[in-house]
Amino acid sequence: MVYAARGVFNNFIPDVHIFTDHRSGPAVGRSPGYGMSLVAETTTGCLISADIASTEKADEMDEDTEEKPEVKTLEDIGIEVASILLGEIKQGGVVDSTHQGLLFLRALCPLDVSKVCVGALTPYGIETLRNIRDFLEVKFVIKPDTSTNTASPFKK
Repeated sequence: MVYAARGVFNNFIPDVHIFTDHRSGPAVGRSPGYGMSLVAETTTGCLISADIASTEKADEMDEDTEEKPEVKTLEDIGIEVASILLGEIKQGGVVDSTHQGLLFLRALCPLDVSKVCVGALTPYGIETLRNIRDFLEVKFVIKPDTSTNTASPFKK
């Protein structure tokens, strides 16, 4: 996984450090397999992450598609998670798309105006903004930044 992920990143930057944490036996618990999490730190100190895990077993049927899920190889997981992380970096913003909703909730805390910068709004981020509006009666003003292809929600 590490070598496959590093191979993707080496196309862009050769200075890539990937830390590994291996566990086996009782330390793993009931873990279904293996996975990989990658975290990139921006020049401004923001953390962007991506992760993926293997499927539990290939001989069990998927309830949604009624097909056997394909077991991914270690190399496939490394390449896929590296590609996901590069996509998150390309979107811009101060958090990855998975954590947009959490950032919006954190922006509610200060009494003054909060300003954050996110990449393209995800369906989860949009739903979080709607729930904040409906249940807490707090509205955000969203202004797109065309120079960076990001959006900046401001709390009213």
